[in-house]
Amino acid sequence: MDVLQSMYDKQQKKLEEAMQEISSLKNENTKLRENQIKINSRLTIMEKETRVNNLEFHCIPENRGEHLVNTLKQMGKTIGSYVEDGHIVKCTRIAKWNKENNRPRTVLAKFATPLLRDKFFANVINYNKTHPSDKLNSSHLGIAGEKMPVFVCEHLTPGCQGITRSCSSICQREIV
Repeated sequence: MDVLQSMYDKQQKKLEEAMQEISSLKNENTKLRENQIKINSRLTIMEKETRVNNLEFHCIPENRGEHLVNTLKQMGKTIGSYVEDGHIVKCTRIAKWNKENNRPRTVLAKFATPLLRDKFFANVINYNKTHPSDKLNSSHLGIAGEKMPVFVCEHLTPGCQGITRSCSSICQREIV
């Protein structure tokens, strides 16, 4: 009988140790999850801060040897937002997500300050509102060929893009 009692006590002790370890692991897991949430929040803030000066330009036709800053200067003349040499820090085309898509690669422009970016973006919106039958297109940029509409939008983080898409789809369902 003493042998059984001894085995029972050992098992009871192992069970208590296992329960303590489980409790400790649960606490550690909770702390790690909280830490991950904080890190994700910081990352989101940093992504937004790095994109605050950027605009995306969609559907600008691609040409060999193109000079994108000059293209944006021409767009600025068209919309009444004159772009000078120091206003655009960097301008480049970014890779496509879907290689089979026939649309031209998106142009990403980094302006020197958020104020310059906001003025340019506001002038694009105002131009399209005041010219509803002749919205911003490739002919306004001095690009020969078929007239293609040009779209300008903020450079949103992937999370914000997902939220925007969800809102748009909800609005479209509600309107229809």
